[in-house]
Amino acid sequence: MSHLLSKHQAAVLTLVMPLALIAAAARAQAPATAATDNSAVRAEFVQQIEALEAMPSPALAGSIGEASAALRGYVLYPYLEAQRLRTPLRFGVAADDAAVAALLQRDGDAPWTRELRHDWLVDLAKRRNWQPFLANYLDNRADARLRCERLNALIAAQPPEPGTPSPAAADPLRGAVLDLWTTGAQLPDACVAPFEWARARGWFTPELTEKRARLALQAGNADLADFLLRSLPPESLPALRSWTRLLRTPDRELDAIAAAGPELMRAQEPEAIAAAFSKLGRSNPLNTPPRLDNFIRACGTPCALATPATPAELRREVALGSAWSRLPQTVSAFRAVDDAALDERSHEWRIRAALWAGDWKQANAWLAALPPTLAEQQRWRYWRARGLEKNGDKASARALYEKLAGETGYYPLLAAYRLDRGYMPLPAVSAKDPALQQQLAQKPGMTRVRELWLAGRNEWSSLEWSEQIAALDNAQLVQAARLAQTWGAQVQTVAAASKAQVFNDLELLYPRPFENEVAAASRASGVPSNWIYAVMRQESLYDPRARSRADALGLLQMLIGTARDTARRQQQPLPSAADLFNPEINTRLGALHLRELLERYDNEFVLVLGAYNAGPKPVSRWQPAKDSLDADIWIENVPYNETRSYIQRVIWHSAVFGWRADGAPQKIDKLMHAITPTASGDLP
Repeated sequence: MSHLLSKHQAAVLTLVMPLALIAAAARAQAPATAATDNSAVRAEFVQQIEALEAMPSPALAGSIGEASAALRGYVLYPYLEAQRLRTPLRFGVAADDAAVAALLQRDGDAPWTRELRHDWLVDLAKRRNWQPFLANYLDNRADARLRCERLNALIAAQPPEPGTPSPAAADPLRGAVLDLWTTGAQLPDACVAPFEWARARGWFTPELTEKRARLALQAGNADLADFLLRSLPPESLPALRSWTRLLRTPDRELDAIAAAGPELMRAQEPEAIAAAFSKLGRSNPLNTPPRLDNFIRACGTPCALATPATPAELRREVALGSAWSRLPQTVSAFRAVDDAALDERSHEWRIRAALWAGDWKQANAWLAALPPTLAEQQRWRYWRARGLEKNGDKASARALYEKLAGETGYYPLLAAYRLDRGYMPLPAVSAKDPALQQQLAQKPGMTRVRELWLAGRNEWSSLEWSEQIAALDNAQLVQAARLAQTWGAQVQTVAAASKAQVFNDLELLYPRPFENEVAAASRASGVPSNWIYAVMRQESLYDPRARSRADALGLLQMLIGTARDTARRQQQPLPSAADLFNPEINTRLGALHLRELLERYDNEFVLVLGAYNAGPKPVSRWQPAKDSLDADIWIENVPYNETRSYIQRVIWHSAVFGWRADGAPQKIDKLMHAITPTASGDLP
């Protein structure tokens, strides 16, 4: 492909070659298929796309060179066409309007047109070029900015107004304006002009303005509410102004309201009082209960506050804040909450609080009071068995454990642990239909998915995949999942299998790619391979090019700073960001980081997982204060839903990978060490 390598191109390729290596790593993991070998044209596509993305100036666009005939006939060529047209917009240079319009006319709402359409419409709006804007605007693809720019376009097309304006209700723009207006969210600057235009026509009545202010307050947006309330008579809205103050300084405002007595309390919005106590319960859980007691005393008997700020509801919110901070008084706080005020969260968290406190009698009572929809969940069936066991009813506990251990998931794994035996996963191999897979593979959209994946364009591949599987039935979804697995695209495999509700096909859902890299990382770190695989699956779904919003990179989702610090301590070469997309480097440094965390947390892998997901500071806050705590109780009380789920899933993954490695029943004793107060030493 020497015809591509101009002087400027060679400079650009110096910047993008590491990205090509990323795609090569993924291609190396994709099993061979009967599909046409597109490796040469795919490489040309990758080269040109990456050159466009790394281009430092639009003046260099011509240096990329013409596409070969093979590339022009390649199934992904429309993506390159769209990116060529989109490139000037990155630099604030107007696109070729005629060429963009022609591509959109030709391809419609295809996945490769969406970024181009959005950026071009934004540029047209900046230039006030409204005719092509309106001709190419799609409401189902528009964000708030484009929706407001559409209003600007329609307003610009309005004829000069007559001396007497027509009734507002008859104006076709009114519904569109009010639909955008009626939100508690802050809107883009593009919305200012159409809103001012509507305000001049009297469309924003005091009632509508108050409605939006309430929505803003309900969303916790005090600044927007303050702005809106300025246009209303202040004497008519003291409660709403008080609401904004309650959001900003809840402690001071609640104390002032309590000091003023029941009359001022009755003048408050109940939602405002509830929001203030909920906020305080999370930010200052230790001092909020006495403040609440004082507030309720001042309210009188009966308290005039309505839902959601009745005394029972306020006590519930404060008890939840106490539970999330694992305070000693939490069980007592929940005992003071009337059952009628309980919601799903409080049902669950009062049980967790009792478990943390070791109050099994109370835990059993609250488990017995669970609504049926919660009581039948694996989680609470497991804890019911634990409660029976603690209560001395070992026979009933064993019966529950036995039944649960015959199911699939984290809590069945715990049930087997409680029975002091290994857990055997229950794989169910889903149907294999090569003919249907071949039929699916022949679809142009499926070919694009595969080629995009092998080219390293994961985001585009996933977008195409979502469209391709949207209308498939369950049988087709399973074969689509199997097809994606032949490409090494496990992200797509899991998406299709989950949509088909296939959760027990462990061969399909738990492959073991990068075996050499994982084995080497395990030898270098001493971390078991199944633990490395478990973290990898949860972090990246085996995608060596994965990048999070926080810029965590690669298979084990390492931040560049963490990776370099680990490398320094372990006397490894310092990695670049591109290096972290290399499976060998990423798995080695990730495993070494896990080893350091194991040393930091006295080999308590549960704490390691908490720190890997949420960071060491939250884990330090979550440590038990004095006595050791059973690992399952500690995990159940992790206050971050995401982190609690993360720990549970990685433990489950580790058991599946262990079983896939040796086929033996899996014991998790090494994962379930008691959590001690002292396992929190700092890294060097």
